[in-house]
Amino acid sequence: MRLHHLTLVLIGLVFAIGLLGANAPAFAAPAAPAAVGTPAAATLPPGPKAPPSGAAMAQTCAGCHGTDGRLHAAAFMPLAGMPKAQLAQAMRDFRDGKRPSTLMGHVAQGFSNGEIDAMASYFAAVKPE
Repeated sequence: MRLHHLTLVLIGLVFAIGLLGANAPAFAAPAAPAAVGTPAAATLPPGPKAPPSGAAMAQTCAGCHGTDGRLHAAAFMPLAGMPKAQLAQAMRDFRDGKRPSTLMGHVAQGFSNGEIDAMASYFAAVKPE
């Protein structure tokens, strides 16, 4: 049974790393030079990127806490239906080292306050089973 819990922790870590890597800058190949005599295309600076939704970020929790935070296992707290303020404070405490953990401190460090609030809102709206 312990191996099952370790597997779930590792899956959650892989999801978290994947989400963090999704925000890494992409390096594009250099643009081909414009042909002589043709006007160069105007390049626009990148616009603001829409942040991922709370539902999208919550998927990083699925490996340990279950789909939509509905896992009922002794080792992991279900997140579905947890009050927004409680979940947001727990995530900030994990991130800031105020709450001891083996994995959550590392996971929580990848989220801004706005992202934590978005996830907390999402999980608060999910009906527990």
